[in-house]
Amino acid sequence: MKHLTRTAQALLTLSATAMLLACGSGNNTAATGPGGEPLVPGTDVPVSATTDSAAATEFIRTVVAKGEADSDTPLVVGDVVLATSDTADPAAI
Repeated sequence: MKHLTRTAQALLTLSATAMLLACGSGNNTAATGPGGEPLVPGTDVPVSATTDSAAATEFIRTVVAKGEADSDTPLVVGDVVLATSDTADPAAI
């Protein structure tokens, strides 16, 4: 029996993963935040905040603007890493 190359194994794994993810739970709607923006699965963080530093800053601004109250539901952030930029000017929060 022939052994699969690393590339073929990777493609096979990715294909199988994609097919399993497509099955999901039967719910084809992604979680969205205010304004209908998609959220990182399992969190309250918009996807754009993980890919664009300006969007990350805007997300932080909205969280800060809400303020802190004992009655608020905790923000779920999981292992999300917000986007950063080495070239953008600093923004005030």
